Amino acid sequence: MDQVVQDAARTALLELCRSGSPVVRNETVNEVIAIAARRWRSFERRRAKRSDDLDARAEDLAKGLRDHFEVQPQLVGPLMEDYRHLAGVLAAEFSRET
Repeated sequence: MDQVVQDAARTALLELCRSGSPVVRNETVNEVIAIAARRWRSFERRRAKRSDDLDARAEDLAKGLRDHFEVQPQLVGPLMEDYRHLAGVLAAEFSRET
């Protein structure tokens, strides 16, 4: 992932922190980007059926972030919507990479 995309993702995540996101904090921004980038790049390899659907990739990303950061992912409940929002923000930035 190129530096421009990473910088744009970092800026977007810092804005989420400022707006009070419960799933990303200033001290976890770099870790979130690293985990998300790895998940984003492995999407095609992990799927039996290939998909160019950005919504499917964002949902997969949300689940991966939830699974990484939550001790009991199955108990996340309404917080999942925050992970989906985070994943949508990252997906918008990651999809700009050429």
